[in-house]
Amino acid sequence: MRRITVLTVAAIGGVVLVGCTPAVPVAGVAAPVEVTAATTEEQGARVQEETFAELAAADEEYSTAEMGVRVGGDALLMRRAEYKQAKEDEKVTPEVLPSEMQAVYVSSAETWPRLMVTVSEQPSEDTTPVVSVWVQDDVDTPYQLRNFAHMVPGATLPAMPGPSVGADQLAMDTDIGDSSLQAVLENYLTLLDEGEDSDLNETFAEDSYRNQLFANRAALTKVAKTADGKYADEIGPVQDGTYAMATADGGALIFAPVSMTSSVSVEDAKVTIPDADEPLVDGKIVDKATYEYIDMVIMYVPPADSEDLPAVVAAQHRPIRVSPDGAK
Repeated sequence: MRRITVLTVAAIGGVVLVGCTPAVPVAGVAAPVEVTAATTEEQGARVQEETFAELAAADEEYSTAEMGVRVGGDALLMRRAEYKQAKEDEKVTPEVLPSEMQAVYVSSAETWPRLMVTVSEQPSEDTTPVVSVWVQDDVDTPYQLRNFAHMVPGATLPAMPGPSVGADQLAMDTDIGDSSLQAVLENYLTLLDEGEDSDLNETFAEDSYRNQLFANRAALTKVAKTADGKYADEIGPVQDGTYAMATADGGALIFAPVSMTSSVSVEDAKVTIPDADEPLVDGKIVDKATYEYIDMVIMYVPPADSEDLPAVVAAQHRPIRVSPDGAK
């Protein structure tokens, strides 16, 4: 019988977007006299203050029981996973989201749901600014921080309508040039699925998010093959949480949660995972490990008359669960 080989699935861990600092985003263009924004600057500041207070209280206890008013959705799920890890490993601490902002984008929508998007100051020399997305579902519920993503190194955000006028929220079937926003997003997800040899690779600007995903895929495929095993991943959008806002130049920003699973299985071998990920395990890992991720992709779609390509400007890749079979 073949000797058992122990595999460490380290490369499945979160993609860290570090490197050269992105250029500071343009905060906005001069606003017209008429105020049409759905959220005033004072209201936006209050939402942010209450959100970071809720985060700070939860971080003290490593418990999401302190959340639910100003923090929800994927942001809450990511925090829950971080708390599980932090409780078991003192070397792991929840990510501190910067509370100082260099830009705030608000919606001009007269209906719901409504968005507020912020761009933080740079947290440190080693990490990039954070783009955060707040959503108000209806008139009776408060804005909640639903998702966030670090800017891709070297990326810049487009100019947005000023905070007094606000930006139009766009339906995903909105056409910009020959394609709808939904088609652009679906093409990018197809590119992620097909890999660097995809014909769609030339239709999007380069970004480190997909390059690191492709590198992880190649490494894990190679590792699995050494034990007569397989590597597989699955990528798909989360439609309910996808939004878009118009930019000042006639383009759009897409804010798209993405679901992803990555699985390694082996024959006559054992799969082990990094110690930091052990608190995320649901079940007993033997010859297969499936990581479930919550990703966030923020993409700039340039206006129809631009020669620029659609570009991912911010992205996040965060494991929330590890299981032997991927079953929920």
